[in-house]
Amino acid sequence: MKEDVGMCGLGPWRPLWLQRFNSTKGFLVVYGLLGTIQAMSYIYFIATLTTLEKRFKIDSRTTGLMMSGNEISQVLLSLVLSYYGGQRNRPLWIAWGVAFSAASCFILAMPHFLYGPGEAALALTKEYTHAFNSSVISKEQTALCLRGEETSSKCEQGGGEFTHIPALLVFLSQFVLGIGTTLYYALGQTYMDDNTKKSKTPLLLSLTLSLRTIGPAIGFIVGYGCLRLYIAPTLTPMITNKDPRWLGAWWLGWLILGTAMLLFALLMAMFPKKLPSNKNKISAAKNGDILTLRDCKTDRKAFGVHKWNKFPSALSRLLKNKLLMANILSGVFYILGGSAYITYITKYLEIQFHQTAAGASVIIGPTAILSMTSGFLISGAVISKFKPRPLYLLSWNVIVGISFIIGEISFIFLSCEDSNMVGFRRGDQGLNVIDECNRDCGCGSLNFNPVCLESAELTFYTACHAGCQQGDYTNTPITYTNCSCIPEDIAAIAFTKSGLKKDELVLRTGACRTNCFYNFIVFMAITMIMHTLGCSGKIGNVLVNYRAVDRVDKSFAQGLGLLMVSLFAFIPGPILFGAMIDSTCLVWDETCGRRGNCWLYNKDNLRLILNVTAACLTLIGVLFDALVCYLGKDLTLYEDDDDEDSNKNSVNPSTNGKSDMRPMPEKTEKSET
Repeated sequence: MKEDVGMCGLGPWRPLWLQRFNSTKGFLVVYGLLGTIQAMSYIYFIATLTTLEKRFKIDSRTTGLMMSGNEISQVLLSLVLSYYGGQRNRPLWIAWGVAFSAASCFILAMPHFLYGPGEAALALTKEYTHAFNSSVISKEQTALCLRGEETSSKCEQGGGEFTHIPALLVFLSQFVLGIGTTLYYALGQTYMDDNTKKSKTPLLLSLTLSLRTIGPAIGFIVGYGCLRLYIAPTLTPMITNKDPRWLGAWWLGWLILGTAMLLFALLMAMFPKKLPSNKNKISAAKNGDILTLRDCKTDRKAFGVHKWNKFPSALSRLLKNKLLMANILSGVFYILGGSAYITYITKYLEIQFHQTAAGASVIIGPTAILSMTSGFLISGAVISKFKPRPLYLLSWNVIVGISFIIGEISFIFLSCEDSNMVGFRRGDQGLNVIDECNRDCGCGSLNFNPVCLESAELTFYTACHAGCQQGDYTNTPITYTNCSCIPEDIAAIAFTKSGLKKDELVLRTGACRTNCFYNFIVFMAITMIMHTLGCSGKIGNVLVNYRAVDRVDKSFAQGLGLLMVSLFAFIPGPILFGAMIDSTCLVWDETCGRRGNCWLYNKDNLRLILNVTAACLTLIGVLFDALVCYLGKDLTLYEDDDDEDSNKNSVNPSTNGKSDMRPMPEKTEKSET
């Protein structure tokens, strides 16, 4: 079995020049960059989520259900994959997991190639209007006040584009992704820890996690670039990306990410089951038979020959590990509280701070990479140099949790003022856009398509509701004139400013935007502090996790943690907060009597409900962190385990242990808020 244990390569192809990469550093680079790509894919999904909802008319609750596919597969498979894969060639199993992740990317792009950009998006392009006579353009597309004219319904004409298949494909892609996620997390870090000196583990972990931190930043930037392109890149849109009807090319990034994952899967598969310990890797490769025999014996001695009949006893051993279970439950509540920000951060910035989907993506990226990378690198360097006691490491996480609660409460008071919308009643938060002026315009069946009178910062539900009878569809953005339902006092103010009469005033498509630069900067500054603090406690959690269980149980403990966090946090979290977000909706998309995505939210209620709930859940996580601090205060963290008893710790794993289930940087990191 020369080709398995000691040498890099695939099958019989294991050239000597490749063995220079057969080291912990080589694995660190490939594993870290692979983590970057995987983090990019998750963040890209978050960045394009609102566009996906608009394109296929999906509400936030359904979005939460779609995303649960990842966690469902982890619940079903994490224990089996982590237990069985932990005893086999871990790099090869990770490579297969990455191949599954690549497949999930291509599945996610399929709805676009099956259904195209959609009729609503095509109707907003110059090519569409040139191809059809204005007489056949529907009222939904013109959004004008056509007094006395009958309008036909898409449903009466046999229209309507709704189908369950896109949502099912997204769910399937997430289910497949869960396989890759489980193998990556459960096997990768433990493989690196088993092939390096224990005193160097903190620094290596900080470097690995820092590389992963780059992923969210690049993912948001890729999302920005794709969403700046129209969903049909070859066509010319008549609206700008600031218009709420703008749909970016959400599907494009999945083709790029899927291809990159396949490449890194190939590189990962080349690493051996166990890295050689010799300094001269080329010399070790020439003596592959001797190296393989020695490493095989060491491997069996360290890990044992595990059979499936030992699975129940191993599981029981971990479930009785008080420190392990307390830490997992801590992670559950941190992730549950952070689900609102992890899953719906782009939507949150759009609603509360008037950011576009593309703009929100490019803003989050650089701030995330700066704050998270600094947290990882500083903490890794400090722990490696000073080797602080476990009590100090775990106490720091309690402080971090309290800081998170303070930050989440402060978010309640940070938002941007909305421009005035005609018909919005601030007292009872209701919306009544039909009045005496536009009652006979036939506006009742129109979807939300706001227009702005910029001189008065006044927004109308649609141009029809403003009484507009003329539109210019050749410009970008579309403009409307001859609008009879502009209030007289507003028209007088506009005349004073511009000298234009009421029927000469120009309304532009898109809601009016107010300037709220200060509040947004404060929000982002607090978010950066939370990112940095959250990541600063990550290395200590990983280190304590690995030292508090038997060496043979490390991968299995990761799998158990993934199972519990998926079952109790990742599955219910997006569904819970998605339902909360939907409960604050004022204007729903209605197609053929079916409710679709939300166009307008009660932002005050949304901000209060989400942040208060997040703070309460985080508080429970802090209490479990305090318990973890008490149980894990006497662990031995930094001693090397080169002798026969290397898999034993100063704390009995059957009574005390800890699993690193603190949220990861892109999907499972407390700092993702």
